[in-house]
Amino acid sequence: MKIEVLVQGDPDIKPYTKIFHYEKSDELIFFESTQLIKKHLLNNMRLNINETLGLFVAYVITSLNEHKTVSEIQKHISDMLLPHQVMIGVPESLRKLTFTITTNDIDSEQMSITAPIRIDQYFLMNGTREYRSSEWLIQ
Repeated sequence: MKIEVLVQGDPDIKPYTKIFHYEKSDELIFFESTQLIKKHLLNNMRLNINETLGLFVAYVITSLNEHKTVSEIQKHISDMLLPHQVMIGVPESLRKLTFTITTNDIDSEQMSITAPIRIDQYFLMNGTREYRSSEWLIQ
């Protein structure tokens, strides 16, 4: 399986494509790295842009393996991360993600996610709000 992610951010950031290759033989390495990213979140560490993209791709792969529809994935991916869980600038750099998934079984499928991490007014303020992350991250 090959997943290409077209990343579009603020207008002053040039769009780019990141390619992830996922094969059954690499499954252990791929999901171990995902578990490490989730561990960072549990330790209240902020994710950088590459970790954030890796987490989104892992969610897409897991969801496809569970036979979820594209609309279900699109609906739930924006609930995964909150602004305080990523480094400053990550939400602005990931304003729109377009996933092109190519497998051996089907040609390719495309889905777009707009604003996968919401940008709120309070993002840069020092607040004491509590947030609940997606249950998928805790697994």
